[in-house]
Amino acid sequence: MSSLQWVIIAVVAGVIEIFSLGLWFLWLAISAVIVALAAQLGLLTSLDTQLLTFALLTLIFVIFTRPLVLKFFKTHDTASNVEALIGQHGMVTSRITPMHFGQVKVNGEIWTASAREEIETDTRIEVTGIDGVKLLVKPAD
Repeated sequence: MSSLQWVIIAVVAGVIEIFSLGLWFLWLAISAVIVALAAQLGLLTSLDTQLLTFALLTLIFVIFTRPLVLKFFKTHDTASNVEALIGQHGMVTSRITPMHFGQVKVNGEIWTASAREEIETDTRIEVTGIDGVKLLVKPAD
């Protein structure tokens, strides 16, 4: 293959990476650029050696550099949906006992809740976890 074909492969992989942001196609693009440079310089003349070099470079990049890059670009994902409620505070709207569910109001929404201890109505609570569709709560400090 010519170096132009490898550049086209690199561009396509780069565009896919832009839309996916998974850091998988980035390594394909980088490997394709390296193979394109080596083919242009005459270091890789046969298709077999180009494909083997491309595959080995991609494998090495994915195994050794992707985890490092993921740590470096670690995003601070914010919890969404129900997981975002953990650590939030609310008020008990219906008494909670260890053997019976009660209700709490957290962020303006009423939720079924359970606790390991008895919590009276109008007590401030903290959400400590999720059990199915129920909130696990404790009295707030």
